[in-house]
Amino acid sequence: MSGSEWVGLLAGNDGVRERFGALPGLDACDLFHCLIDERGVSVTLGFDVRPAPPALLEEWREKKEANAFEFFLTFTSVTDLYVSGWGGSMRRSVQILRAPEDGGIAVTVESPTERLAFRAQEAAISRARTYLASSASIAEAAFRGGS
Repeated sequence: MSGSEWVGLLAGNDGVRERFGALPGLDACDLFHCLIDERGVSVTLGFDVRPAPPALLEEWREKKEANAFEFFLTFTSVTDLYVSGWGGSMRRSVQILRAPEDGGIAVTVESPTERLAFRAQEAAISRARTYLASSASIAEAAFRGGS
């Protein structure tokens, strides 16, 4: 599944494209968060997008200072969980596909040294926000005492 086709696998995906605009393919996002919850039998993945997509919720458009967008996908009724070498790689390949065997969702996150794979019955955007992310040049200037 390429590009933003993953949106079609979300539970209640009606209106997602209208609310968030053209969400990028997950490979274009930085995966910065992974929470495996054995109590809720769920996995939540957090993604960061810079620059923020131009078509966002109306109230987010008022935040003119925002230059980044983050969203969290929560997968429920998770089975067949596999984790190997989870460490700190910044670039990962993320695939979310319809599982032909049971109609659920198959998720794979890989880098040359890491692999996370699981199946889920449903997925949904559980949280999303825009925010002002500092750039490396701004942070570096502040560290040196410049402006």
